[in-house]
Amino acid sequence: MYYLNIYKSEKDGSIMLPFNNDIESLIEYVVNQYERMMKHLKSDHNKYQKITSTWDKNIYDEPLKESIKNFSFGIFQSMNISIVYELTPEYNEKMHSEKVEREETIHWEIVRKYPLKEKGILDLMLRPDYDFVCVFTKEMALKEGIHSHTARLWAGDIGVEYTLSKKDEKRYGAIYEMKEDEKGAFKVIPDKHCPYEIDFEDSDWEEELEIAMCKAFLQFHPLDSIFTKEDVDNVFHEIVGIRFNRIPNIEYWILEKLQTTKENLPDFVIQESEINEEIRQGKTDVDYVLDGTFGEGVLNKQYPDFSVTYLMTNHNQMIITDARWN
Repeated sequence: MYYLNIYKSEKDGSIMLPFNNDIESLIEYVVNQYERMMKHLKSDHNKYQKITSTWDKNIYDEPLKESIKNFSFGIFQSMNISIVYELTPEYNEKMHSEKVEREETIHWEIVRKYPLKEKGILDLMLRPDYDFVCVFTKEMALKEGIHSHTARLWAGDIGVEYTLSKKDEKRYGAIYEMKEDEKGAFKVIPDKHCPYEIDFEDSDWEEELEIAMCKAFLQFHPLDSIFTKEDVDNVFHEIVGIRFNRIPNIEYWILEKLQTTKENLPDFVIQESEINEEIRQGKTDVDYVLDGTFGEGVLNKQYPDFSVTYLMTNHNQMIITDARWN
């Protein structure tokens, strides 16, 4: 799953666009946006000056399109492209009633696979005693024979082990809980395991294996609560002013800010309020409302429900005006 986060410093908020796994459409969109903006800025010297970019065709050996294609998206790695420019003093005075230097930015961030930003996984990976080792390659795993292969992930004296074995020419994989014994040796606990089959057609199979092992680790060895009420309060504050195209984008944004996923919050949902139909019919004149909940029992609340209010633009974008607990 790919997401594009677009931020312009001269406007409040940002826009988050999902592209599923359609990297070609994402690349075409970003390249067109980038080239159009560069052409626009360079064509009007009365407004814009000193234009610089983090991507420059005179510096890089490949076009922007190829740069995105060849970028190594990883667990902590997203691709950032930005254009920085100054307004001319005269145009700045016209726009902002002040004749001083003013610098503005247009920024595109390409993020791959939202689950990589799950807070529990990040907290685990950032522990100083975290370690992951996969001691086999794709070629080794697909080779004829009955050899078994393993990968290990541990933090301190606890961890998990992945075992890939063959039987009757079929591969079987499972992740087992692992603990350190009194002699300092790691031992697998056979009765605590979960199945996991590797898709070797996926170029990121090893990365996906590590994430699956992190999830199993957290299942066998739960960490602290994923977020607090204060974290949610901060999210409610930050979301005001941001524009969204669809309700699922709002859900994604909130989950990302809380660094969690729908797997951790299966009852988390945001939906339109009944009052919105009255607003569309002209029966009432208030901001549109979305009703949301984190699910019963979350944050020790019986019903941790909340509301999000927004205005609609002429381009059918939702500008968030408020978010609060009910």
